[in-house]
Amino acid sequence: MAELADAGDSKSPARKGVRVRLPPPAPKMKRVIVLLSGGMDSATLLWLCKREFEEVYALSFDYGQRHKVELKYAKELARLAGVKEHIIVEVPHYRLIKGSALLEGGPQVPEGPYGEEVPPTNVPMRNLVFLAIAGSFADSYEINHIAIGVHALDTPYPDCRVEFITAMESAINSASAYVARTKRRISLYAPFLGMSKTDIARLGKELGVPFEKTYSCYMGTEPPCGVCATCLQRQEALRSIGLM
Repeated sequence: MAELADAGDSKSPARKGVRVRLPPPAPKMKRVIVLLSGGMDSATLLWLCKREFEEVYALSFDYGQRHKVELKYAKELARLAGVKEHIIVEVPHYRLIKGSALLEGGPQVPEGPYGEEVPPTNVPMRNLVFLAIAGSFADSYEINHIAIGVHALDTPYPDCRVEFITAMESAINSASAYVARTKRRISLYAPFLGMSKTDIARLGKELGVPFEKTYSCYMGTEPPCGVCATCLQRQEALRSIGLM
């Protein structure tokens, strides 16, 4: 039964002393696949999905990234979160692409913050590939939600924009045998769109995310370099909420 509150405020339309029935808490959504890199954004997303969904799966990728060490952190986060299953998928074709600073064999990762142009750490259509793979698991496992942690400061990357997320959701649903058979939709859950890195850090703090067990450095060093764009974003966000 929903909790009853005392409507004792004389300004309330209810009479003083009358108890008002509060609405029940919103039910949890059923099942979700979370794209988990091991960084602070995807860790916060994972903890948020623990709260919002009944059953959580995590999906990580080994795609020849310079900072492959992030997978070690993703495994630990998945363990701590108690996910139903943590799937790690190899995406070998990116090893043939040498133009991205984020990939092994590519140019050096630049120091300093992001500019307004597409950064050299852009991996061509990475989120399109990742979401297509996540869509195949959602289709096979009959899961209605795929969660991705793109946010406002990711906008220099073309595949982090609202229009991409909208188009990708449409493509996944158009291609899904599960959707065709059941007439249910697969939704892309992107709750951080429009949020800043500080907003995400603040939410993570409220959710109890173990930020000390996350990794955010495009150089791939341990300890993190502290000078690449993602390190700088992380430092600023954690400092703003009193964790640095």
